[in-house]
Amino acid sequence: MDEVLLDGLTDAQRAAVTCDGAPLCILAGAGSGKTRVLTTRIAWRVATGSADARHVLALTFTRKAAGELRRRLGGLGVRDGVAAGTFHAIAYAQLRRRWADQGVQAPTLLERKAGLLARLAGPRSTGDAAVQPADLAAEIEWAKARLIAPAQYEAAALGAGRTPPIPTPSMATLYERYEQEKRSRGLVDFDDLLVRCVEAMHADAEMAAAVRWQHRHLFVDEFQDVNPAQAALLAAWRGSSSDLCVVGDPNQAIYAWNGAEPSFLVDFARRARRRRRRAPAASSGSCRRG
Repeated sequence: MDEVLLDGLTDAQRAAVTCDGAPLCILAGAGSGKTRVLTTRIAWRVATGSADARHVLALTFTRKAAGELRRRLGGLGVRDGVAAGTFHAIAYAQLRRRWADQGVQAPTLLERKAGLLARLAGPRSTGDAAVQPADLAAEIEWAKARLIAPAQYEAAALGAGRTPPIPTPSMATLYERYEQEKRSRGLVDFDDLLVRCVEAMHADAEMAAAVRWQHRHLFVDEFQDVNPAQAALLAAWRGSSSDLCVVGDPNQAIYAWNGAEPSFLVDFARRARRRRRRAPAASSGSCRRG
């Protein structure tokens, strides 16, 4: 069965699937079968006994992509046990479990920022075009993806050359009012889920140990699209483990407008070496081109 998994793969894909490096970064260009390599690597590791499907966490960026990961894994014989989902979905599931265990009232998830922002912003316009609440929401999402608080927003936006939908000082004020309104109403948005989960992992050693025990083998598809908030969460989930495999192509980054940072992929090996110097038990990064 093990060798059957490799049928139809190129030599480079086979090398990426069977490589024993950890952590492992697989750089693969457009059309090279990144997702196929990732799912086949998961199936290969399960088949060879180097990973337990019940402890695999496969991450991606949309619900559709997560469904595709599950479909492909099922086609490779890995039908049960693997957790596959978006960063936000996995974080939310962990937070809900923690809130339930603590017996605390879970905050209400604000699924769309636009309505709340429209009310807070009131009638505004720039030039001849009315400001769209969705544009205000997108700017806040950019800031939160990059872990930029309202007090830091103005300087960060200027430094990044941002052109927000309203003047930068006004955008900073609106961002602060938005955060205050959420707190007063017991709301969290999708971006909050990532930060809240990171904070919980750092504050709750029991939760961190349980999560890291459950998700021992980490895999990330389209890693060029990870943003600083997601990278912080991945680091919290990973802890001191070196069992991480990421796949991506820096030339295919599609979420830079929303805070994604392709340097997490490009600098993977350097970051892994630096991590190893801080924690000698960890393995150095390794890259193969698929």
